[in-house]
Amino acid sequence: MTDLRAGVATVELPLRLGTAMMGYGARKGGADALHDPLHARALYVAGASDLLIVSCEVCLIAPAQADALRERIHAKTGVPPERTLVSCIHTHSGPDTGLGELLAGRPEPDHVAPLFDAIERAAAEAVGSAGPARLGAGHAEARIGRNRRIEDGPLDTDVLVVRVDRATGAGPAGASDPLAVLYVHGCHPTALGHDNLAWSADWPWAAGEAIREALPGVTPIFVLGAHADVDPRTRGLLDLAIANQSVGVSFEETAALGREIGLAVAACARGIRTEADAQVGAASARVPVPTLRPVEGGREAALEALGLPADHAARTSELFALEHERTRCLPDAERRARIAKVRGYLRDRTARRFAASETPEVEVQVLHLAGARLLALPAEPTVAVGLDWKARVGGDAAVLGIGNGWLRYLPHATDFEDPRAHEKYEILQSVLVPEAAERLLARAEALDAALTRELAA
Repeated sequence: MTDLRAGVATVELPLRLGTAMMGYGARKGGADALHDPLHARALYVAGASDLLIVSCEVCLIAPAQADALRERIHAKTGVPPERTLVSCIHTHSGPDTGLGELLAGRPEPDHVAPLFDAIERAAAEAVGSAGPARLGAGHAEARIGRNRRIEDGPLDTDVLVVRVDRATGAGPAGASDPLAVLYVHGCHPTALGHDNLAWSADWPWAAGEAIREALPGVTPIFVLGAHADVDPRTRGLLDLAIANQSVGVSFEETAALGREIGLAVAACARGIRTEADAQVGAASARVPVPTLRPVEGGREAALEALGLPADHAARTSELFALEHERTRCLPDAERRARIAKVRGYLRDRTARRFAASETPEVEVQVLHLAGARLLALPAEPTVAVGLDWKARVGGDAAVLGIGNGWLRYLPHATDFEDPRAHEKYEILQSVLVPEAAERLLARAEALDAALTRELAA
């Protein structure tokens, strides 16, 4: 048996007022205040193998940015990229990370490099601080979210909780005290809306505060789960026919959501029994998955939906701007159908450019931590994707969204079977073919089985 070691680190992200925020197309203006500092939080665990999880309190980063960060972290720490996860919590009140410039082939804004430097520093500090540790996993329940597409629709209320202790005594029953609590839950951190111009981690900010109050000295680390079709319950059902749906609630209401889940996580963590011989490891693979292709007649249908002539040379940004303006007086059903035609065309038109390839190599990463089997995907997976993973591997399991980059939304095959799938935002913001989730889950399942055998050997 190899004794476990663990280290944690929290590094504040450098933020400047006036910098562009990320997440809402309807937002006007840069950040004008700081509500709560944003951080990179890292957890390193080593036994016979090791892994490193870095949770970044930003909206998202591109796969190419995540790959570059992991290579930098490897050079600094020695932890291989395949055993390093760089995840984003997806707050919509965090800084722009240069994704638009990357896609357009332009230099990144000068505020981006310091953000990535801070992320690298958190990883290095976590590895450098590692000491004897114990691990354990448990589950809490949270109902801070709701399915944002279907009234009383699919929802996963599970919160996977991993407790990391400093081992302060000898032997498997030695004394320990809490070092970190990592928790995974699938709910958009979007209680705050486009009307907010203050830096914030959204509800995970208040969740972390509640965990620290209940467990003094602990570092709380949030990792986003399968969340694509789940919003905070403070929001209503989303509909293409309804404009201005991204107005948020107050910081007081946001804090109430966060404290609710934070207290549940803390209560769970207190009851977790930690062990000195938990298995730790990670592996990754890349799966070629085709992007969506433009369908015949899609452009013409989109232009017709907006009352534009078939020879109109419309830019993507122009069509987005016109979709509500040109349909605002129509009945909801007709407006929804017309906007869906425009969005469907734009999705197919931009998919290849967004993924940087007709058939990108999409990474799946499996991590084993204290018996938990985690699957990181570089996209926003729907609830159905998360539930499918749990059904495949059983036990303590969770899908981690926006893991090692972001390729927009990842619906499950069953999401595409909905009669109104063509009008659903998650479908209209996907990049990969409908069978993408099945391909990625199948490869991850095989990777998980191989990692299980390797760690047991």
